[in-house]
Amino acid sequence: MKAQLVVITGAGAGIGKALAYAFSTAGHPCLLLSRNQEEDPALANKQVRYRQLDVSDAEALGDAIASAESQYGPTGCLINNAGMIHIGGLESLKIDQINEEVDTMIKGVANGIHHVLPGMRERRSGTIINISSIGDRKPAPGAPLYHACKHAVRSLGESLNMSEAEYNIRIVNLAPGLIRTSIHQKMGISFEEYCEKLGNPTFIDPEELANIALFCWQQPQHICIRDIAVMPTDCGF
Repeated sequence: MKAQLVVITGAGAGIGKALAYAFSTAGHPCLLLSRNQEEDPALANKQVRYRQLDVSDAEALGDAIASAESQYGPTGCLINNAGMIHIGGLESLKIDQINEEVDTMIKGVANGIHHVLPGMRERRSGTIINISSIGDRKPAPGAPLYHACKHAVRSLGESLNMSEAEYNIRIVNLAPGLIRTSIHQKMGISFEEYCEKLGNPTFIDPEELANIALFCWQQPQHICIRDIAVMPTDCGF
């Protein structure tokens, strides 16, 4: 049976890169989407296509998916991983920052699902994995808009699981705690400073989360791990 196409958004770094490696190593052709996209030497011998775009651009996203499907066949799995965070209350954020978060983490997710869902319904098979956050159920101070977006995506997945069950389509909500990425660089501080601000917590490695996503995908189609919180064992959050 031909390995199914996996579409990964936010694939340029961190979790996205780890997802690309895990799924391509498992034999799946992958469409890797990111606003800042470079070819990864580690994937040189894998079946991957790169496309630089913003997931809030529905037309560009649809074109990229259609192009990849023309080469690899229909999308079997969409992983909505693209995200961002602006630290600060709503009163301190600029309007363009507010729009950027909502456009990426809500509209971007909806755009991807919009493009792949009709084909999945027709084939009566498909999986959508939304990379969320533990903050989708237990928000923390300092980034209210980020947590609101993640909560919205979790709710979207719950609704879709109800509406798409008759079409044999799975929606997985994967909600991790702190992931070891380079997010501190966008905040203009060192990783050590970032850790100190957070109270020196234990981090989850991107590869560990990617393997959990792959496990969810590899279950038989009639099994859907609908919602999974992933936290370090020593975290009391």
